[in-house]
Amino acid sequence: MSLRRRVTLMSALVVGATLVLASVVCFLVMRGELRGQIDDSLREQGDQTARIPPNAGNPRDFPRRVPQPQRRTGTAQSYVQFVTVAGTVRARPVLGGAPAEPRLPVTAQTRALARSKTGRRVLEDAHADGVHVRMLTVALPGRGAVQLARSLASVDRALSRLRILLALLIVFGTAFAALLARIFSRPVAAPTEHELAASQAELAASIAAQRQLVADASHELRTPVTSVRTNAEMLRDASFVPDDERRLIAGEVVEQAEELTALIGDLIDLARGDAPDPAVEDVRLDALAYESVQRARRHSPGLRFSLSAEPSVVEGAPERLARAINNLLDNAAKHSPPGGAVEIELLGGVLTVRDHGPGIDPEDLPHVFDRFHRGANARGRPGSGLGLAIVRQVAEAHGGTVSLAAAPGGGTIARLTLPAVPVEVLTT
Repeated sequence: MSLRRRVTLMSALVVGATLVLASVVCFLVMRGELRGQIDDSLREQGDQTARIPPNAGNPRDFPRRVPQPQRRTGTAQSYVQFVTVAGTVRARPVLGGAPAEPRLPVTAQTRALARSKTGRRVLEDAHADGVHVRMLTVALPGRGAVQLARSLASVDRALSRLRILLALLIVFGTAFAALLARIFSRPVAAPTEHELAASQAELAASIAAQRQLVADASHELRTPVTSVRTNAEMLRDASFVPDDERRLIAGEVVEQAEELTALIGDLIDLARGDAPDPAVEDVRLDALAYESVQRARRHSPGLRFSLSAEPSVVEGAPERLARAINNLLDNAAKHSPPGGAVEIELLGGVLTVRDHGPGIDPEDLPHVFDRFHRGANARGRPGSGLGLAIVRQVAEAHGGTVSLAAAPGGGTIARLTLPAVPVEVLTT
């Protein structure tokens, strides 16, 4: 047997067994509920009958004095029959032209109850002249026994319909499960040569990008690591270093350690690639811009930052979006002259950052978002060359874009475009 047929058969068997079990439980619960109502009515009628005084009227009229059942159990026909101690039977009198009630069966157990000196009771199913009834026999010590019965015809009809419905459910449910299993177990078409070639090309490109990242990272890490090691060896091996020089070397070690920390953080962000971020939520882009401007003012107190932001929301990872905005502001601050101004504007999902620095060399413009690229105007300034690469990665991961261009009158304009929605649209 093929795998597909085995899967189809097992699925049908599992679903069929589950439906059978559920149907049996459903049938038993419904049967118990319907018959339980009749049993409760018979017990209540039996309690009322047992409380009738022994000397109340003519004993021959006893069946007439038996109370009628409550209406809460529906319209099922009720029957009453009295059995004397001697075993003779008296039925409830028939009024007018009503049809005669069927005779309830009198068994040896019924006669024993009629002769019993204790108030025993027996609840059982019986057939009276072909009518299926639920019968309660109540012993009346010293007087005989009374038989109270209710027809089960309506209950039997309801249970019969329920059996048919459950059987259809089992059949069609099992067939439907087998059909679904057969559909979803169809063999997947083998990839074409073109698809295999495309997949291999993508894999090769991914491996090449990873290798290039490792090579670039190794190259960039080598310089600060070498500097830290050299200064640390000087502090270790020098027999006597003046305090001023020792503090200068220690300060350089701290600066280089901070540079290493920043570079490693940038590498970690860059290595995440386009992997989905689990912390995706609705982010107020204007609030992130405000927090980034406050941070930039603390880090560059000699510059003037101004912000004009339209309230807007974008779906994304708040930490990565904040990192991208911070990198744009850090890049603008790094290229701004002392006392210069940086204008930030957020409008229609486009974040614009404009500085008044020397601008970007036209030859460097096509490469500003490459990893570890340092333009001619940035080689003398601190930085890893990863900031703008991270901005582009974050923008693309959120369905947006980023670009840099020369600003009129000097300086640079950076534009980060994201699929943001104005807050006013969300609230209408």
